[in-house]
Amino acid sequence: MMSNPGDVLKNEKIMQIFESGLDSFAQGDFVTAQKIWKKVLESDPDNELAMDYIRSIEEEVPFEDKKLISKELLEEAIRLIGKNQFDPAYELLQMIIHDNPEDEKAQKFLDTAKGLLLKDYLSEVGDTGRALTLKKSMEEIMKINLTKESAYIVSMIDGNSSIDELLALSGIDRFLFMRNLTMLLRNGIVTFNNPRR
Repeated sequence: MMSNPGDVLKNEKIMQIFESGLDSFAQGDFVTAQKIWKKVLESDPDNELAMDYIRSIEEEVPFEDKKLISKELLEEAIRLIGKNQFDPAYELLQMIIHDNPEDEKAQKFLDTAKGLLLKDYLSEVGDTGRALTLKKSMEEIMKINLTKESAYIVSMIDGNSSIDELLALSGIDRFLFMRNLTMLLRNGIVTFNNPRR
């Protein structure tokens, strides 16, 4: 099947923007590189490569630039929350908190993003009284790079236990549980069993 020409052009444009960020990064202009990669996230909020490079800046930049970058990341995260793009906002806020756990403003917005994401996840999952079953074989699942929480959730699925029961037994924070479960459902790794009676 041929790609949509609009998608190809969009992907090429995103790649060009991304590469200009690499040029700035190579010249040691970390602040500009970070701004450029934020533009990539505007066009492609799930761009893992841009997120990884923004994270790598955290390890490279001098301390005086880190404060400026954290401030700009926070502004970008707030803007993304305003546009209902909670996933990339959550990722950016996690980066800030990782570097500065005492940042109360970032923590406040992280809590907001988590609350909004949890609401979305619960809406997407629906009835948490339903049981789950594996949609892929264990051999297929073993080849997938799962988070430790996702792997643990998969290991608990028996076809009979409800989502509520799995959550209670898992000991995983409710937000992380629902985030990982939603990703498992979206990626066709698990699915719903027959509704519980």
